[in-house]
Amino acid sequence: MLTGPQKTQHYNTNNERVFLAQQAADAKTAMQRTVVDIQAAAKEAANVSWWTQQYPWYAVGAVAVLGFVAATSVRPPADQRPQPEPAAGSQAAARPSWMAALFEMGRSVVMGIVTDALNPSGQRSGEAQADTNAS
Repeated sequence: MLTGPQKTQHYNTNNERVFLAQQAADAKTAMQRTVVDIQAAAKEAANVSWWTQQYPWYAVGAVAVLGFVAATSVRPPADQRPQPEPAAGSQAAARPSWMAALFEMGRSVVMGIVTDALNPSGQRSGEAQADTNAS
């Protein structure tokens, strides 16, 4: 919520000390209003639910990029990985691949975003049930 322009004030120009005190008070008020406006704008910009509702495909793309970045930062490059011992076919099939872990991480992030977007009160379904049970 941005504040609008303020009324013009009449300053006492006969006394320099009073004039400077009024100017200092006005400057302080203007800085405080600016900080409040910046905080409000930052809260609006950081509202993930709103962004997800307005731009769902961009949200999915952002999650995919974040998942890729997270996967590449966690997993060392191929030339720095230790070479595994030849394993039996059953052991290799039982171990999940890094791609499956990446998809699981992306799925959990997307589900969290969707859950937050569908819950306008900001409570997750488990929290809402706990509040209902406590009443």
